[in-house]
Amino acid sequence: LVGARLGGTGRFPGGRVAAVLGTLALRLTTQPALDHWRAPLTTGSVPALGDILRYQTRGRPLRDHLESLITASPEPTVVIGHSLGGIALVDLYALAAISRTSLPETRLLVTVGSQAPFLHELGALTGLPPTAGLPPDFPRWLNVFDRKDLLAYQAEPVFPGDSRVIDHEVSSRQPFPLSHSAYWKLDAVYDRIAEEIEAMR
Repeated sequence: LVGARLGGTGRFPGGRVAAVLGTLALRLTTQPALDHWRAPLTTGSVPALGDILRYQTRGRPLRDHLESLITASPEPTVVIGHSLGGIALVDLYALAAISRTSLPETRLLVTVGSQAPFLHELGALTGLPPTAGLPPDFPRWLNVFDRKDLLAYQAEPVFPGDSRVIDHEVSSRQPFPLSHSAYWKLDAVYDRIAEEIEAMR
């Protein structure tokens, strides 16, 4: 039945030999690389991924804490979140806008090395339904990323045509996972945030 649906049951000459050679090639190339790099990649990425997974299941206390800090501000705020902090802030503002919860005026949301755009693409961002755009009351969003940071994602392609979303690429010239925490050593990050704040005055 499967063969008929795929266009026939005939085997091409040498098919069995090709399959054996293909498996052998994988064992000689891919598997040694995986064996060599598995521990460093796991050690480098699991802490961040573990935090994100824990947040996905138990994120409300963090969002509540952030909301209390923002609400306590006597003036319009600029909020900055790195990595998981960026996810939580995007969730907080999206959930507040959707539920019409009143948050103090936020002049700018800055995410740095954040996975929020990627989670939204997966349909796994708590604050936004899959494929939904940002709600009308969502603040202006500056998203800073480094292509060498495997945990940083661009937001503009995920929210095309939304003028509130601005991606800004920087380069730490550091390999991953060092690139994920190197943003705060880059003048370009601070300069771009300051430029965005100045433009809103």
